[in-house]
Amino acid sequence: MSFKASPSFLTIASVIVIIFAIAITAIIQAPPKPEKPEKPFSQIITVGPVWATNTWSCTSDADFIVYGTVRALTGAQLTIWISGLGSQSLYTFDPSNLYSFTVGSPAGHTMTLTRAGTVTGWITLQTTSGATASCTLT
Repeated sequence: MSFKASPSFLTIASVIVIIFAIAITAIIQAPPKPEKPEKPFSQIITVGPVWATNTWSCTSDADFIVYGTVRALTGAQLTIWISGLGSQSLYTFDPSNLYSFTVGSPAGHTMTLTRAGTVTGWITLQTTSGATASCTLT
């Protein structure tokens, strides 16, 4: 049994194959749909350099990051504690150095920075622009 394709059948089959190839290529090359757009960390609160008490408390109703740049006298320490997560860092200082740190926290948690000894410096909280945030001496 032999099959002899007519020119019109070959033309129609070729057009269908080309259409499917174009459709598949378009699907593969389409950029992915963006998920929920991320808000940039555009709200910044900076406090310091004088610490009137031993503790700073920072909080935000959105995820946040706290950066610190501090200097201290010999034997001074700084502890960073996040509610629900516990103690995150403990720094013991050499007075000839300037120290910096970065710690992140989930929304709704309080980050507490407690000094022992003489510590001074700047603390910067960074969070999203629509968030309610604060860093206060406690």
